Amino acid sequence: LPLIALYIFAIWGMVLNAIPDIRSISSQFDELRLLSAVSTFATILFLVVQIVLFVVRVLPLERAAGFLPRAAAIIGANLQIAFVLLPRAEHGVTVRVASLLLIIVGTAASVYVVSCLGRSFSILPQARSLRFSGPYRIIRHPLYLAEQIATLGCMFQFVAPWSVIFAAASFAAQFPRMHFEEAVLKTTFPAYRDYARHTARLIPGIY
Repeated sequence: LPLIALYIFAIWGMVLNAIPDIRSISSQFDELRLLSAVSTFATILFLVVQIVLFVVRVLPLERAAGFLPRAAAIIGANLQIAFVLLPRAEHGVTVRVASLLLIIVGTAASVYVVSCLGRSFSILPQARSLRFSGPYRIIRHPLYLAEQIATLGCMFQFVAPWSVIFAAASFAAQFPRMHFEEAVLKTTFPAYRDYARHTARLIPGIY
């Protein structure tokens, strides 16, 4: 419930911030504002899908105990929201376009991965059911990779060094998050061990 409330608040804020861009596009076409509106829509869609899955997902069979697994998951999944506390950075067109494209690609990929997870979706390290289809045929944590691509795009829109620190902290939190999640899945589903031996965590051939 706290996460649902947080996501609804974030959606409301993004809708209010997107209104000037939409009005500008309707009066005079602007490619950058169009990209900004698309990235905002993709982020809102991702949050809406998560809210729906929070409600309809099945109960977990097992979950990681203790504070650290929960902290790593919350930081890794939601620290990006802290970007809104920072002032916007002034960059050239190239950096702004690259930033928006990273957000769009990362968020669109996140929506796709979450749709593959369906009712097995979780932010905290919990075991509901196994998914071996879609991007999970190649890597074990495609959602975390997609989220970090979007986070990298967000990082360029806000002033450094705090934006870099937030992005780095979010990325660093993914490693213990993956460890705790895999430990729960291996305990609950013996087939996960064999699956883990034949797939990469994030990047095939590297990690």
